[in-house]
Amino acid sequence: MKEQCNFKIIFVTAIMLFFIANIVVAQVPPQGKYNTTNYPEDRKAIDILSSKMDTSQFLNDDMIAVGPEGKVSYGFEQWRQGFAEKGATFKSITPRPGTSILRVYNGDAAVKNMILDVVFTTPGGDMSITVIRTETYIKQNGKWYFVAGQGTKLATKEELEVIGKKL
Repeated sequence: MKEQCNFKIIFVTAIMLFFIANIVVAQVPPQGKYNTTNYPEDRKAIDILSSKMDTSQFLNDDMIAVGPEGKVSYGFEQWRQGFAEKGATFKSITPRPGTSILRVYNGDAAVKNMILDVVFTTPGGDMSITVIRTETYIKQNGKWYFVAGQGTKLATKEELEVIGKKL
């Protein structure tokens, strides 16, 4: 199981993703709007933490993940089990250049936003999706922990047009 979990930020999705695949257009955050240089050592620690997936990164399994389809997983094991039941594994997770923002607050809380292109290997073949991802981290007793993740499927131009007409 650990081999399946060694990809960066595997909390980007949940079970229903296997039915979604679209070409998307991404937005890039404004230059200089956010402080992305404070707490440099903490930033390094969070980047290392977000690139591995093992139980040591959770504080007593105190993690909640919400996938793009709205499925909630309470703890890493419940999240992992959802993928195992569907026979899915991560093939690749590629951050979109220029879309990652890591904000650190008071040296003990952090929020990371990014856009990721994700490819899954499923029994029905490979499936691709783009996700806007938000991750929340806390620092306790000198160590960073991942405590929450939210993935939102990036809408296609056509989907945005339909939504715009309804508004």
